Amino acid sequence: MPVAFFESGGAESIDTENLNGPLVVVLMDAIGIREELREVARALNELGYSVALPNLYYREGRCEDMDFGTPEGHETIMRLYMGLSHEMVSSDMKFLLASLAHDEPVGLLGYCMGGANALVLAGAYPQFIRAAAAIHPGGIVKEAKDSPHKMAAQASGELYIAIADDDPYATVEQVATLDRTLKQSEVSYHLECYKGAAHGFAFKSLPSYNADAAARYWQATVDLFERNLK
Repeated sequence: MPVAFFESGGAESIDTENLNGPLVVVLMDAIGIREELREVARALNELGYSVALPNLYYREGRCEDMDFGTPEGHETIMRLYMGLSHEMVSSDMKFLLASLAHDEPVGLLGYCMGGANALVLAGAYPQFIRAAAAIHPGGIVKEAKDSPHKMAAQASGELYIAIADDDPYATVEQVATLDRTLKQSEVSYHLECYKGAAHGFAFKSLPSYNADAAARYWQATVDLFERNLK
């Protein structure tokens, strides 16, 4: 699995045994690894975090910098997205954490499907994940045993969940189920619905980009990591 790694000192100086700051893992959305996500990783690195950006589509090849705006690119991305399960991501994260975490607290920042994966992983690896931000997550309530809303209830770290007000992938009913489940489990979390924001509000390349919502989630995520990782 290719993992882009961002740490002060440059790529040549990476020492996975002695990270220069707390580890944050950025979890890609369905569009996959591209410059927008690398920019997120660099921004977190500038705040003092070591940042890992794993390419979770590696089973199908490198699959980076794909064009979601073309019919062919859209078809490829949706095929890759549909072929990636929470079980696969959990397995990948097991090895990433074994390589990089070294029993230190870890933060997660995930978008769209990455947001759903952040909730799953926070519950799957509570001994590592001290903070997880799920930004406009989709597919948050499913029947499966590893549904994000069920797994998040097993988290021991703090969760921040930013839900788009206009989001067919996170319906009002699903959000209510997630909120109710987390309340019953007594997980430390903050769930916010962003009024006037649509799914994908975090990324400038998408027509749903919302500058105010993007600034809001970013500050909330920075504050989350400051509280729990430093």
